[in-house]
Order: sequence, then structure tokens, then C-alpha cells
Amino acid sequence: MKISKGFIAQLVVALLISITFIGLGNWQLNRAHDVKIAKQIVADSPLSSLENIATAGSNLTPDAINRLVSVSGKYREIFLAPKQSLTSGNKKSIANLEVRLLELPGNRGVLIVRGIEGLEDQEIIGEVKVNGRLYPRQTSDATRAINGDLSRIDPALIVGATKLELFDGFIIATSEATKFGQEILTTRIPAPQLKSKVPGNYWQHISYVFVWWLMALLVLLAPFYNSMKERESGGKVRP
Repeated sequence: MKISKGFIAQLVVALLISITFIGLGNWQLNRAHDVKIAKQIVADSPLSSLENIATAGSNLTPDAINRLVSVSGKYREIFLAPKQSLTSGNKKSIANLEVRLLELPGNRGVLIVRGIEGLEDQEIIGEVKVNGRLYPRQTSDATRAINGDLSRIDPALIVGATKLELFDGFIIATSEATKFGQEILTTRIPAPQLKSKVPGNYWQHISYVFVWWLMALLVLLAPFYNSMKERESGGKVRP
């Protein structure tokens, strides 16, 4: 069977378009996988010392984010982070948070979100052991910074106010205790795992996969369909 140049040209174009559609289908398949992974509940790793998973003066590694950590030191400066968004289950609220700088041995420090700001500053003297979850620094302001307040919870905002070498990110405290083991009480806030947000839902992305792959198949069959029609009519099919 003689293959015309026109058929070869149509086949090459169809292959290129079909490969593009297959690639789009694969992309939607990966998005569906990302949605499924994002909704999975990941079991927490055992409690680790902050100093074992992070280094002062360095960015947090992806493996360190969301980890449950413990750290001991002495509280120094007190800050207010106003109008912070809190999520508990499906409920969202706004609160002013108390943030303290915890000094660690070796002239290092880390920001601790103790909980919702109280009417009076709670005096905490001596060494404190803090357990909580480690989060990356916030990158967008919750409000304007007024009178030394923190517009976002970010150690970069207090670098000029301390001589300590700071750990990246911050810890939301789930419990605090004195060196004698006495628990320190305050109004805590939730410390959930951070989850990546992927637009759409799983079955929506899967449906797009089949649409793109079906289009790839139809485009690939088009040159053969035209060639078959040409043979049946004995001439060239008008595009």
C-alpha cells in the first residue's frame, strides 16, 4: 500500500498533538494523586529535641516542619501577634496570640507561641521545658505592626531586638513545665499538622485524565479515518 506524503504529514501532526494531550492527562493524574496524599492523616513522629532536627541561623528543612519537638530554656522578651487566624476543625476564628522568645544554651533562641493573650502577663521565672509543634515562619502579615507587635510570627522581625542566634520558624506550645515538673497553665491554641492545599477534588482530576486521553486517541485515529474515507471515495477527502 502506497503511503502518501499528506498522510505522513497528518500522522506526524496527530502524534505531536496526541503526545501533548497524553501529557496533560498525566499531569491531571499527578494532581489527583496529590489531592489524595494531602487528605491523608500522617502519624506523628516521636517527640524530638529541637536541636536534633534544626540548627539556629539556618532555614528549616522540610523534614523538620510539623514535627513534635521539645526544648528547654528561659523566657526573655514577650511579644503580641494580633489578629492571627486560628482553625479548629471546621471552625475559624481570630485571636491575639502571646509569643515569647525562649533563650537556649549557647546564645540561641526560638519563638514560642504560648497561646491566646491574657489580660495580664504571666510571670515565668527560671528554666522551662516546652513541648509543641514546629512550624515554618509566616510569610504574610496578619495586620500592621504597632507598638512593637508582630505583624506575623517570623523570627526575622526580632533579629534587631536580640543578640541571640535564632532558630527558623516557631513552636506552638502544647505544654509547658518548670524544671521541677510543675505544669504551667494558659489558654492554649490548636497545633495541627500543616497540610498542602491542592485545588479541586480527586474524582474531578480523574475525569480530566480520561477526557485528555480520549482526545489523544481520537486525534491519533484521525489520519487513518481520513485515509480510509479517501480509499472508499476514490479521491481525497476534503478537510
